[in-house]
Amino acid sequence: MHTSISFEEWTRANNIFCRLERLDPCIYAFVYKSSFGNYSIIINKNLTKEMQKEVFAHELIHIIHDLPEQGYIIGVDMQYSALEKQADELARKANNL
Repeated sequence: MHTSISFEEWTRANNIFCRLERLDPCIYAFVYKSSFGNYSIIINKNLTKEMQKEVFAHELIHIIHDLPEQGYIIGVDMQYSALEKQADELARKANNL
C-alpha cells in the first residue's frame, strides 16, 4: 500500500500556500499567517528557480520552527540575525538532499 503524499499535498494539508509575486529586488520572500490560520509564502518571481526553492525552504523553516514559538515575527533588515542565519543554513541543507 502506497502511503506517501506529495510535497504539494503536504503543504496544503498543513495550510501552507505559496505564490510568486513581483517584489522589490531586495526582498526575496516573506511568510505570514492569516487570521484563518493559513500560512502564505510570497516569493519574488524575479529570482532564479534555484533561489526560489531555497527561499521557499527558508520560509518553511520559519513556519515549522520559529512561528509556533514566537507567534509572529516582524523582520526588517534581519538578514544577519541568528534566526535568519539558522533558517538559511537549514534551507541550504534541505535543498542539498
